Amino acid sequence: MKFLLIQLRRIGDVLMTTPSIRLLSESFPEAELTFLTEAPADQVLQENPFLDEILLYRKPESFSETISFFRKLRARQFDCVIDFFGNPRSAFMSRFSGAPIRIGFNFRGRGWAYTHPVDISTKVTYAAQDKAQLLGPLGISANDFGLDFFADEKDKKYAAQLFEQLEIEDSDFVVSLSPVSRQPYKVWPPERFAMIADWLVENYKAKILYLFGPGEGHFIDAVRKAMKKKALPDYDTPSLSETLAILNRVDLHLGNDNGPRHFAVACGTPTLTIFGRPWAANWTPPQPTQHRALEFDPGCKNKCTFPKCELECLHGVTVEAVQTELEKMIKTLN
Repeated sequence: MKFLLIQLRRIGDVLMTTPSIRLLSESFPEAELTFLTEAPADQVLQENPFLDEILLYRKPESFSETISFFRKLRARQFDCVIDFFGNPRSAFMSRFSGAPIRIGFNFRGRGWAYTHPVDISTKVTYAAQDKAQLLGPLGISANDFGLDFFADEKDKKYAAQLFEQLEIEDSDFVVSLSPVSRQPYKVWPPERFAMIADWLVENYKAKILYLFGPGEGHFIDAVRKAMKKKALPDYDTPSLSETLAILNRVDLHLGNDNGPRHFAVACGTPTLTIFGRPWAANWTPPQPTQHRALEFDPGCKNKCTFPKCELECLHGVTVEAVQTELEKMIKTLN
């Protein structure tokens, strides 16, 4: 069988499909698996051994380009399409692919695109678990939702050289800190991150290593400016796989709900994440694990009015609550 898997964006959402990719490969070992996504999310799949091909989608600039794309997709003669994304564009891709089996969520107005529309769960579940529901029509039952993201040898070498450059010793307690997000409802105040970083340095002699992507330096500058203690110096912006290799070497990760947090989950580094608008349960592995989350519900998370609010859900997570949770986690590391 030839499978086409669709998740056009974003980095975290693409990572959430990786347990399903793995399960498909194990269930259909002779099948060809092709994944359609957009940049830069394709980077998290480059070394995935369960995929045969990655197709990079670029939004067509004209009607003729759109028609050409659909024709090329149809010419591939896929046997089964699984639409993890579920927006109108990916629904059209699924329908006009010509695949005899088309699976996707039964969102309003899109069920027509699929031969097997899957009803949407009303429960708050881990996103990877949610996406794995689409394997049900193929007779696949999922119970392993570990994320897959693989660093190659050059990424590991990069991380080793970076640690040497920053004079990090094997005995050092290294905490990666990612105070970034493109969404304001996910950004915990930088001065609070600074207080936590100072506390970690003073009480645990931690070395604070900032994680960031292109155009995110201002988040780091805001926290660094508010700190009284000294963090590790800045370095050139790493690629996604280089960030993964860095996270493989740190002891603990702290930050907002963002891509680096999911990378840390994938490589097994303990994480503490501060959540605003999204429910933590949607983005935290369901079993009791080393990955923890803090959130505050002022009574409106189910009926979010952002941007008409004061982001009480974020501001309700206190410095003291984060310190208490970190103390518990650090005790388990010793």
